[in-house]
Amino acid sequence: MRNYQKGTTGQSLVLGLFKASLLISILSFMVSCGEEFSGPITDQITMNDITLPEGFEIEKLYSPGEREQGSWVSITKDDKGRLYASDQYGTVYRVTLPTAENNVDSVEVKKIDIKIGMAQGLLWHENMLYAMVNASSKNDLNIGSGLYKITDANNDDEFDTVKMLRAFKGWGEHGPHNITLAPDGQSLYMVLGNHTDIPEDIGSVIPKNWGEDNLLPVIKDPSGHANNVKAPGGWVVKTDFDGKDWTLVNVGLRNTFDIAFNPDGELFGFDSDMEYDMGMPWYRPIRFCHLTSGGDFGWRTGTGKFDAEFPDNLPSVANLGQGSPTGVLEGEGLKFPAYYQNGFYLFDWSYGTMYFANLTPKGSSYTAEITEFISGVPLPMTNGIVGNDGALYFLTGGRRLESALYKITYTGKLNNEVKQPTPNKLGEKERNLRKNIESYQTIKSPGHIDFLVENLDHEDRYIRFSSRVALENQDVDKWKHKVAEEKRVLRKIALAIAIAHQGEDSDRVVALQTLMELDWTALTALEKIDFVRALELLMIRSNQNIDASLKGEIATKLLPVHLKESEYLNRQITKLLSYLDASEILEATIYKMEHDTITANLKSNYLSGDVTQRSDQYGKDVENMLKNMPNQQNISYAKSLSEVKSGWTKELRERYFRWYNRALKKSGGKQYANFIKAIQRKALVNVPDGERAYFESLASESMNQQAALMKNVRMPEGPGKNYTVAQVEKAFTENKKDADFANGENFYRASLCVSCHSIKGVGGNSGPELTRIGTRFTIKDMAEAIVNPSKTVSDRYRNTIYHLKNGNTVIGRLVEERDDDIIVSINPFSPDITSTIKRTDIVKVEESIQSAMPAGLINRLNEKELSDLIAFLIAGGDENNKIYD
Repeated sequence: MRNYQKGTTGQSLVLGLFKASLLISILSFMVSCGEEFSGPITDQITMNDITLPEGFEIEKLYSPGEREQGSWVSITKDDKGRLYASDQYGTVYRVTLPTAENNVDSVEVKKIDIKIGMAQGLLWHENMLYAMVNASSKNDLNIGSGLYKITDANNDDEFDTVKMLRAFKGWGEHGPHNITLAPDGQSLYMVLGNHTDIPEDIGSVIPKNWGEDNLLPVIKDPSGHANNVKAPGGWVVKTDFDGKDWTLVNVGLRNTFDIAFNPDGELFGFDSDMEYDMGMPWYRPIRFCHLTSGGDFGWRTGTGKFDAEFPDNLPSVANLGQGSPTGVLEGEGLKFPAYYQNGFYLFDWSYGTMYFANLTPKGSSYTAEITEFISGVPLPMTNGIVGNDGALYFLTGGRRLESALYKITYTGKLNNEVKQPTPNKLGEKERNLRKNIESYQTIKSPGHIDFLVENLDHEDRYIRFSSRVALENQDVDKWKHKVAEEKRVLRKIALAIAIAHQGEDSDRVVALQTLMELDWTALTALEKIDFVRALELLMIRSNQNIDASLKGEIATKLLPVHLKESEYLNRQITKLLSYLDASEILEATIYKMEHDTITANLKSNYLSGDVTQRSDQYGKDVENMLKNMPNQQNISYAKSLSEVKSGWTKELRERYFRWYNRALKKSGGKQYANFIKAIQRKALVNVPDGERAYFESLASESMNQQAALMKNVRMPEGPGKNYTVAQVEKAFTENKKDADFANGENFYRASLCVSCHSIKGVGGNSGPELTRIGTRFTIKDMAEAIVNPSKTVSDRYRNTIYHLKNGNTVIGRLVEERDDDIIVSINPFSPDITSTIKRTDIVKVEESIQSAMPAGLINRLNEKELSDLIAFLIAGGDENNKIYD
C-alpha cells in the first residue's frame, strides 16, 4: 500500500524498504494472533486484475452492459438494503442483493417503471428517492436537469409519483452531480459542476458580488474549454426536503462530482483538475477539499485560477496528482479494520484507483493521510455505498463504458464490532468556534462585529476565512472604519480585503492608504502574502479610480524587495509591479528567467500527491513528462512582463522573446504550447508594429523543429472492411498474441488518429488524449468509440453549429471570443484553421450531436493491422507494456 509522502532515494530508500519489510512482518504476526490493526495494510494481493490490500476480497456481482441496462454512475440504498442505481443516459434500476433475509439466490435487477433517470446523484430518505438529474435538452425520458423527488404514494412498493423540486440550467460532464443528507437529517446538500448556472433567486452564505478578481488579463484555454464560464465556478447548495428554501454554501470548485460528511458533521468533496494545464503555474491537481460553510475554492477559467495561498480562497486538505474524481464515500458501517472505518474512500475514474483518506483533526480542519486502496485496469469507478452487510459496493461505468457492480469484503478476523461514528475530541473547540462564527454568515448582528474582527487573525486559516465571510455579510458601514483603527496586522489586512469586496471606491482608497503605512520589513511571511493580495483586490475592485500618486507609492514600496522574497511572493510582486508598469523590474526578471532554470523544486507540485508512486501502471508516464518539465516560475514571470509597456530596449526584448523559444521545447499538458504562444502574442501587442515580425521570429525555431507527424508512415496493406464493433473485438482477440509495437505506432499515424489525438505528448489536441485509454476502456468500449464515434461525445470535444443570417452554417469549436466576433476552429485535423464569425450574423446556436471524428478511419486496415493498433492504444504508446510480452 503506497503512502502519499514524498519519495526518497539512496540510503533513505533502503531504510524505507527495511522499515516496510519490518512493518509487514509485524502485521503478519498481528493477524496470526487475531489482532485488529489500526493502521493501513501495506501488503497487497491481486484478484481478477484488481489490486487490493491483504485480507480483502473483491467480487463482480453484476454487469448491466451485458443486459442492455446502460452504464451506471450513481447509487443509494433503501431501508431494506436494496440498491438503486442510475444509468448515465437512461433510467433507474432497483438492485436486490442475495441475503439470508430475502431468500434471493442471485442479484435481481428491476427497471423502475416511472419516468426518471440520468441521475448522477441518488439518495434514499424516509421512503422517498431523491434524484439529481443531469440531462441534455433532448433525451428519451423527456426530462430536464434538476432535483426530483420520487415517491410511492399508495405504499405498494412501487414508485408512482415524480415531482421536480427545482430545475437547473446546466448538463453534461460539468452539470448537476451528487446529493447527500445533512448530518442532522434535516436538509439535503447537492454539488454542481462549473457549467451549471447558479439560480439568482437562492440565498447564499457567500456574498454574491463575486468577480474574476485577477489583476492581469486572463488567457483563456486555447481549446475553448470553459471559456464562457464566469466566477464563481462549481458550487454546493442545500435545501429542505420540499425544495422550498435554498442556500448557497460553497463556490469556486471546478467539477466536484460527489460530497460526503464525516462523523464530526464536516463536509468534504473531491475536486477535479484541468489536465491540459499541467506544467503551468496555474495548474491545480485533483484535490480533497474540506467544504466549510462560506468557502470559496478559487476556480476561475483559463489562467485565472486563484493561488492556494490567496487569503480569499481556501486550500485543499490534500492534493493527489492527476485523475478524474468521481465518488466520495465515508466509511461508517463498514465491517473493515478500524483504520478503514474512519475516513473517506475517493474514487478516480480515469486511473481506475480508489484511495483511502484517513483524517486527523488540525485546528478546525484536518490533515489527510492518503493511501491507495484498490486499483485495476480498466476500472472506471463512478460511485459507491456501504451495504447493510458492512461490505463496500461500488460501480464502474460512465460515458457508456462497460459497467459493473462490485463488492469488497474483509475476510480477516475482526475482534471488535463495527464502531459507531463518534466526533473527534481533538479539534472540537476550534470547530465549535468556527461553526459559531459561520452562524453569522446568515444573521446580521452588529453586536457581534467585534467578535468577528477579533478572529480575523486567528491562527487557524479556516476560522480567519469564516470570520471575514461573516463580516462581509454584516452592514459595511458598521465596520469599514476599523481598517484604519486596527493595530493588529492580519486583522487590518483582512478588513482591507473585506472592504475590497464590499466597500465603495472611496473606502478602497482609504484601505490602500492604510496598508501603505505598514512596514514591510516587520511583516511575517503570512502577513506579506495577505498584504500583496489585499493590494491586488483593492486595485482590481476600484474601478480604476486609484490615482497615479498612490500607484507610485505602491511601486516604491515593493521595488526594493522585488525578487528578494520567497518564490511565491516573487511571482506575486512581479505581477503587481508589471500591472503598475514598473519598467525597473525588466532587467532583473529577464536575468532570472535566463539563469534560474532549475525545475527540481517545482516537481513537488506533482510529486506531493505521490504521482510517481500511485501505480506502476501510470506513474512512470507522469515521470516522463517531468523529465522535460518547464519552469513554472519563469512562465509566471513571462506572463507578467507581457503586460509591461515601458522601459523596453531592443536588447531586453531579444532576451525576453528568446525565452519563448526555450519554453516551447519543454513538455506540459495538452495546451502547454498554445498557452505559451498566447502569452507571446500578448507581449507582442506592446512591441512597435515595425518590429513585431522580428521578435516573433525569435520564438519560431522550436515550432519549425517539430517533425511532421506523417513522415515515413507506411500505408496499410489491407484488405480492409467496414468493421462492426463485434468484428473489431474478434480481430483483436485472434491476433493480440502477436501484437507488434512498431506496427501499432505506424497505423496509429496511418489511420490519422495522431492528427487529433496525442499519446505521451505526441499528436494533435483537437480530440481526447489517449495515453490512459487502456486504464478505463475495455476492448468493446474502444471498438464502440472507433466504429460509432458519435454515440458518446465528451462535452469538451463537442462541436457547435452556428446558423448565420445568410443561411449558411459554421460547425466547429469555439476557441476565442471578442467583443464583436468569435473565432471557431473548423477542422479537427488542422485545429489552426479557423473561421471568424461576426456576432451580429449569428441567428441561432446549437450543439452538434455528431462527433468531429469521422467514422470509418480503420476501414483500410486488415485484421492484423487493426489488432496492432488496438494493442498500441491499450499500451498507451509504451513498448514495454505487458501486452507485448
